[in-house]
Amino acid sequence: MPALKLSKWYLDRVTDAGDVSIVYTGAAHWGVVQLHYSSLLESTGSVVTSQHSLREQDEPVQEGDCIRWQSKALGVEGEWQSNPAPLHETIYSSAEGSIEWHCLMPQAKTRFRDRHGLGYAEHIAMTIAPWKLPIETLLWGRFTSAQDSVVWIDWQGEAARRMVFMNGKAVSGAEMDDDHIEFPGGSRLTMDRSLVLREGALGSTALSVIPGIRKIFPARLLQVNECKWRSRARLQLPGKPAVEGWAIHERVSWPK
Repeated sequence: MPALKLSKWYLDRVTDAGDVSIVYTGAAHWGVVQLHYSSLLESTGSVVTSQHSLREQDEPVQEGDCIRWQSKALGVEGEWQSNPAPLHETIYSSAEGSIEWHCLMPQAKTRFRDRHGLGYAEHIAMTIAPWKLPIETLLWGRFTSAQDSVVWIDWQGEAARRMVFMNGKAVSGAEMDDDHIEFPGGSRLTMDRSLVLREGALGSTALSVIPGIRKIFPARLLQVNECKWRSRARLQLPGKPAVEGWAIHERVSWPK
């Protein structure tokens, strides 16, 4: 099997009213297959829309504490500004390849489509094919408010691993489900899952726009099921007033 190299950017913004813009952009190289992609998932109120492009585009550019990205194909541009220190972890490494996670901005002030909000930015570099991952379920998410941020990655399966960061600091011993995270010491993040942004098998949702997708990639990738939410969220810290903000989070399940 040829080696796979995947560069994937994820950037989002949520307005005070809860309207969402999520950008995915990057490139995959797998033998003779070279795929460039960008997509935009948005919500206004309860209405969710999506756009896609397979044209080659420039990656986001980071200069100091600012990330900028624009897409002529999608007709959008935006910028993310942040002071918090970035996070970096090697999520997985084996003879098959590795996954490098760079959380560039766990909490950012964001302008997108000339609307402002709070956002998040990360970049993932993979050299292992997603269908080869020893994983059953992934819980991923991020919460931002004007004061606080929480980021989490929970791998369940053979390569089980849980990473939680609050305000840039790693937290061990946290317990979580789709609608809450319990922290040692009594802190708690609750999420109402009030809006489903996308749900279904990747072969019929995020990857469905790729021509001949079922001939290119194995069924185990196409059958991965994703449910992504936008939640009104509340962070309760012991002895302090509760802080409200917005969370984007998901459950991704691999077929057995």
